[in-house]
Amino acid sequence: MRALCVLSAAIILCAADTDDGSGDEFEFSTGPLPCGTNEEWKECVSGTCAETTCKKRVISAPCTYDCRYGCYCSEGFYRNDEGNCVTLDQCPPQQDREEEPHPPCGPNEEWKVCVSSSCAETTCEKRTIGPACTADCQRGCYCSSGFFSQRP
Repeated sequence: MRALCVLSAAIILCAADTDDGSGDEFEFSTGPLPCGTNEEWKECVSGTCAETTCKKRVISAPCTYDCRYGCYCSEGFYRNDEGNCVTLDQCPPQQDREEEPHPPCGPNEEWKVCVSSSCAETTCEKRTIGPACTADCQRGCYCSSGFFSQRP
């Protein structure tokens, strides 16, 4: 009974009006938030394919199947290292970047970066990919197009 009284008192204290006019109240957004220059609000977009950056100038598959909300660079703009959306001519020149070091892949395999583990490759038992793919981001050696994995 004592525990019930303590719990009830805690609920009442937490629910009490504590507005002191300081403006520090937490509010949930009920719609799009204002975005910065050259940005637009997007709803339920892939976190890996929602916008281009000065370092990643082309959006290409694979994209994660997560559902993100927020301000992203508008079409034709690229996010720079300072977090601003700029035109391509305002991006620094791209330097030749070495490919990420990785272990060698076997015959008829290729290194893939950020792929869904459930949709990365076809197998002898599962000859098609999708439609329900996980939103994880895996990297590794996977079968090249037209080949099937014997892994389960």
